[in-house]
Amino acid sequence: MKKIVALSIFFGTTGILFGYEGTTEAKKTFAFEIGYVGLWRSPLKHLDFLFVGDGILIDNPVITRIPYDYTSGGRAQLEFMGGQKNSLELIYSGLFHWRSSESRTSATSNFSVPTTPYTNVDWTDFDYFHYSYHSELNSGELSYWRHVTPRYVDYFSFSWLLGLRYIDLRDTLKMSNGSGTSGDNAHVHAINQMGGAQVGLEFQANATSRLTWAVQVKGGAYANFAQKKTVFYDLDGSELLVSSHPSKVEKSYTLELIPYILYRLNPIYFKIAYDRSILFNPVLAPTQPKFPKSVHNIYTHSYVNFQALYASIGFYW
Repeated sequence: MKKIVALSIFFGTTGILFGYEGTTEAKKTFAFEIGYVGLWRSPLKHLDFLFVGDGILIDNPVITRIPYDYTSGGRAQLEFMGGQKNSLELIYSGLFHWRSSESRTSATSNFSVPTTPYTNVDWTDFDYFHYSYHSELNSGELSYWRHVTPRYVDYFSFSWLLGLRYIDLRDTLKMSNGSGTSGDNAHVHAINQMGGAQVGLEFQANATSRLTWAVQVKGGAYANFAQKKTVFYDLDGSELLVSSHPSKVEKSYTLELIPYILYRLNPIYFKIAYDRSILFNPVLAPTQPKFPKSVHNIYTHSYVNFQALYASIGFYW
């Protein structure tokens, strides 16, 4: 009798954990998910905003790359299911902040930073340079999903999405120079406010009634309402050399790949995902001084790679 009870408990527990029993997936209407995100961002390259030279012969760059460390943020998702074929999804991910800084000293006092006009004093002949870079990212999505085959029911499931997305990416590059006890400062502030449409596909493989393997592919096109604020002070901070605030609407794009694993224990589920995405044509503050003759224009021909790992817990009812 004891062996029968023990075996019943063992197989019952195994069935609950690995899904060898029916679920109520077809009946759920709402789902809420919240998670922790670790995000890596590719370094900025080919910047060339500090040189050895006199402001005219600027063919020897000193700083050409800004590295980034890992940063963390959050992710929240709300989903409404209108039966097995349709769902509406709202996602927020953000609170990501990156910081980077570096200092350089020259024994020959011939550092220069290209500005417009070149005929300035302190930004073409100095022996100390320091920069600090700060960046932050937030994103929101609203998507309609059409499930061609029901999720979590059949062994395989296929879905497509059509939705809207908003991305807010902001950069600030602060620079200071020095020669002896004197010095000046400058900053470039870039704002990207992107809004547009995205499409996507999802393929699911339900290993059991509780364990799901899936991959999503998304692509988006956006109108980027971009701004750039550039300020340079000269002559020990006594003269405003450059003050510019141009804006423009630029086309931006994203590509995104998201494989994930989801495990369900009614009414709770757990998700682990990897997110690889590329953002094309953002305005990045460190790339602007590279083009000194266009200080009143905005340079957007660049891209940024992002890689994220996130773990979430969700509830559905």
